[in-house]
Amino acid sequence: MREDRGRFAALRNRRVLIYWPHGLGDWIHLGAVAPLLEPSNAYAITRFGDDYVSAMEGNPIVQTLFSGVRAPGDGAAQGALHLGLELRRCNGAPRRVEFPAPLGAAVAHFAPDVLLWTDYPETEGRTAYPFHTKARNLARLIVSPGRLANYDLAAPLPNAIDFAAPPETQRRLDDRLERFAPPGTRLGVVSRRGLTAARKNWDDGTQARAFVAAMRRDSSAWRFISMDDEDLGEGATGFQALFGELDEPFARLYKALARRIDLFVGIPAGPLHFTMARGGIPTVGLWIAHHPDWYDEPNPDAIQIIGRYVRDRRFDRRPATMTKPPSLQHRSLYLETPTIDASVVVEAARSLL
Repeated sequence: MREDRGRFAALRNRRVLIYWPHGLGDWIHLGAVAPLLEPSNAYAITRFGDDYVSAMEGNPIVQTLFSGVRAPGDGAAQGALHLGLELRRCNGAPRRVEFPAPLGAAVAHFAPDVLLWTDYPETEGRTAYPFHTKARNLARLIVSPGRLANYDLAAPLPNAIDFAAPPETQRRLDDRLERFAPPGTRLGVVSRRGLTAARKNWDDGTQARAFVAAMRRDSSAWRFISMDDEDLGEGATGFQALFGELDEPFARLYKALARRIDLFVGIPAGPLHFTMARGGIPTVGLWIAHHPDWYDEPNPDAIQIIGRYVRDRRFDRRPATMTKPPSLQHRSLYLETPTIDASVVVEAARSLL
């Protein structure tokens, strides 16, 4: 099945496998949809790319099925492009599905009788409250109206993701981290680039380096990790450089890292969406080509800095922003410049800290 026509929302007492070949941020946002799903069904989820599947580990609603493939892909390398399915043919009729080993054994054990594959349509701010984010719009399509009526959609949606890493993963990461950021230091994370659209990136790295330098002038206790493994100057290193030797999927490692973060700065990509959903971490979101109202539930620990392009395109005037109640408003700072200067990010960070 796809998400359309209400077929999925009508299911009861079924075993549902969710095929979710989407980005890490989309996995995080699905965590906000999971508590709304019909509770008489059992749910499991998979994709080719255990780096992202591990984001769902430990949550009480959706069981994770690992593919044995670490890097995100479409299954072509395993001889099963999208499990042998075509999205347009997922219309409620029986289909033959291909599950390469070791995924096949995990699927057989779960024994699903329904498969959901949605292309997870982008709303880009065109849907009104209470379905104004990408995830909320999906909920409108795959959750029955009667069930949605039981929830207070004027409040931020709780996320079903278990944001705690397994104890052994936490121990291994802490051992590596202590060499770079020993007790008495403060740890910041910078995520300057994404995978889907270069236009949302935070310039060429110049401003990120200036930000790190300014924060370290405030206090030499700061250490910074680049999620992009870029050279951010003295007191900084890359995520892979620090943790690449740990044989763990990415989202599991990031859960462990998030427990140690004192500050996060980043563009709308997986690490930002994870940190926003987790909460408890001072967070500065950098929005150069998109608007936060399209994606994330509000977070009291966060400030969203929004470049001029967003207002030039009147993204802030779309229904997703104009129809929201105050309870769902982000704390946002609109700039008159298309770029986001490091000095603005430093001031936002200081105000959170």
